[in-house]
Amino acid sequence: MRALVLGLLLAAPLAQAENLLTPWTAGPPSGEWSTPWKLADIPKLKPSERTLVEVDGQRALRIKADAAAGGLVHPLNLPGDQAWQLSWQWRTEQKLDKARFATREGDDYAARVYVLLDYPLDSLSFVTRQKLRLARTFFDPDLPAATLSYVWDNREAPGTHARSAYTETVEMRVLRGPEAAQGKWLEESRDLRADATAAFGSAPRKILGVVFAADSDNTGESVTSYFAAPQLQLGKP
Repeated sequence: MRALVLGLLLAAPLAQAENLLTPWTAGPPSGEWSTPWKLADIPKLKPSERTLVEVDGQRALRIKADAAAGGLVHPLNLPGDQAWQLSWQWRTEQKLDKARFATREGDDYAARVYVLLDYPLDSLSFVTRQKLRLARTFFDPDLPAATLSYVWDNREAPGTHARSAYTETVEMRVLRGPEAAQGKWLEESRDLRADATAAFGSAPRKILGVVFAADSDNTGESVTSYFAAPQLQLGKP
């Protein structure tokens, strides 16, 4: 019995550190995307080019946005009140000169990571509930009630945050600004429960997905960015 208890205690940290995001082991040009990863496009917009490449000895997602928008999404269904830690590496090769943070005309980012959240509809304002219901009816029944959007911005300093110019259900948060080195891998790690609570007033009901993306459709510019080592793990309670 003592040996069994000891074994369980030793195994607990390993189970806790399990990565819930499937590795990028396949994808264009070699084949289909690794399940459950899938393309995330925006209707009526030119899609970004998404391929898997080897960069500095590791498998990376390359997104080239040439007056385009799009990403790669990993669907999830996780309880939002737990201490999920999302980490990744990213790098960008250019900056978007015309982009303007949280404005409609300049709503482009060399690299961005979305976290899709589920909240009860009655926790949203009446106007937001109605807009979301209409959007789900006419565009996408799976639209999340709220979204965290971590961005690599061309002007604003890290820590800057604001609601999207398009919808109050998306919280924009700058992680890298104009001083960040281009062409160099940088690491990020975020406490999703803490960030969601700060943005929307409470922990989400569920974590619905993670999207890695880049877009330049508003400014018409061109940018190439890379993402690597995506991990979603359960941190300390």
